[in-house]
Amino acid sequence: MNTNDLGNLFRKGASLLQGAASVAEAVKGAAVQIDTTIPMLDAKALNPLWKRDQDFRLADPAPWNLGELKKVVDVRDPRSVAAYWVWAVTRLTDSYDDGMGMMKYLFADLEPYGRGFTEGGKSGRAGWDTYFNERLRDANMKWLPRAYFNGASASNGFKPARPLTIELYYNSTNTETINAQSLEQLGRLNIVYWVKSYAGGNQVNINLSKFDGSDRWYVTSGASSNTLFYQQPGNAAAAQTPTDESTAAEHAARYGG
Repeated sequence: MNTNDLGNLFRKGASLLQGAASVAEAVKGAAVQIDTTIPMLDAKALNPLWKRDQDFRLADPAPWNLGELKKVVDVRDPRSVAAYWVWAVTRLTDSYDDGMGMMKYLFADLEPYGRGFTEGGKSGRAGWDTYFNERLRDANMKWLPRAYFNGASASNGFKPARPLTIELYYNSTNTETINAQSLEQLGRLNIVYWVKSYAGGNQVNINLSKFDGSDRWYVTSGASSNTLFYQQPGNAAAAQTPTDESTAAEHAARYGG
């Protein structure tokens, strides 16, 4: 074997070693990538349509009570539950009993380290803090949850446009973090949306969960109902605008009876 043959053989060997090293790096990179996506695996069980920022349109007129709510909310869709949750909290300002009835239907208290849950919350108030009842009685506070619906602004007294729509923003970080902690261990699939106020820009997270063997979603962050009543910039004139200007005739036509 001459010098040229040895040189060619050496170059081929070096090329093979370089190729093997590239393959090894690719395999190593793939392994690292798979490892870093472990918290994401659970989120893949969510419908891709749910994992988008989007407007959600409520029924028009929006439901006044639990009976009407059951006819329009889709409890198999977390977007529907989240949107009607904000409306149910808003409805508290017109009728505490009707608003609370809708909230309890949409809400569940979780066992912190278990698989159980309590529909409506252990307190029977869907996580609502009675400290905020004073705001329900204060005309200058009643507009606060309305400010989260599209079309509400200081210039129109925070009166949302009909039909009511609300922008739901998908909180991917919180969704993935919660699922990494609870999906395999506790059998809960979760998704988190946040809504934005058109008054002070307040942002409120709404956590939703469903459990093994069920397609039904519940709101599982009771604090969100109180947070929708946090003080934010507004005006006193907004208090004079009713929350819901729909009529009994409209409700009879839409919901019957």
